[in-house]
Amino acid sequence: MGEFAFYHWGCLSDNQETIVHGAVAMELYALAADIFDDIEDQDNNELPWRTIPAAQAINTANLILFLSFEALAAINDQARYRQANEIFQTMGITACHGQNQEFLYEEQEAITLAQYFDTVRKKSGALTAGACKLAAVLAGCDAGLIPDLEKFGQSLGVISQVKNDLRDLLRVEDKSDVRLGKKTLPLVYLGNILKQNKAKTEELHQLCSPARRKGAEFGPAETDRLRRFVIQEGAAHYCSVICACFKQEAVEILDAMNIAEEQKRKLIALVENQT
Repeated sequence: MGEFAFYHWGCLSDNQETIVHGAVAMELYALAADIFDDIEDQDNNELPWRTIPAAQAINTANLILFLSFEALAAINDQARYRQANEIFQTMGITACHGQNQEFLYEEQEAITLAQYFDTVRKKSGALTAGACKLAAVLAGCDAGLIPDLEKFGQSLGVISQVKNDLRDLLRVEDKSDVRLGKKTLPLVYLGNILKQNKAKTEELHQLCSPARRKGAEFGPAETDRLRRFVIQEGAAHYCSVICACFKQEAVEILDAMNIAEEQKRKLIALVENQT
């Protein structure tokens, strides 16, 4: 995420000094968020923070989170620091709100697509939007550009989350999304599109239920059956279409922005790299 902010800043300014502290802060914040997320999701077991007791990992994540604010406080320009700090705090509060919504939805049988996208815009979109806004403030951009850059960052965050949702659903034996009842986009889509088809709904339930039973084995054969169902019922294609739509939305935001064509070109390349 720090690299993302640094690249984004490089598209908007030639002054490297002010962005370094912001990029370091963003990278530390994203690392802390990843640690918390992996502990909550109980997966990515090969990563260092999953090989130590959870209490130690949480304490480490808290330390990294405080270090991110310390890195931000190293910004010398006090006016920009205040703006950056406000962006940072808003980003964190919004992301936590989205995460809490995700927890609440795990207890529900189904949610709507509107609920899914609202949550993703807060949880994942807040981080990329925060990185874009932070880069813009530290690059000294016109304040009028910041709302558009926020929407641009949100679009990139949604793309990233949708891609993760589909990839993780097809790795059920390694990932915890199905076991924890997470409302990822492929399952939300299938739940909505198949709700009038009792036979298909029951088939989806049977495919997912072994992974939800604690201790139940969910191996390659079960994963393959679920993968084929997701593809045959159009969920994988739907995710691809959604990514394309948000990609187009991001490009349209850039096209309407009053920035140099070279800057637009670089930011459009960033969109292409995300998809």
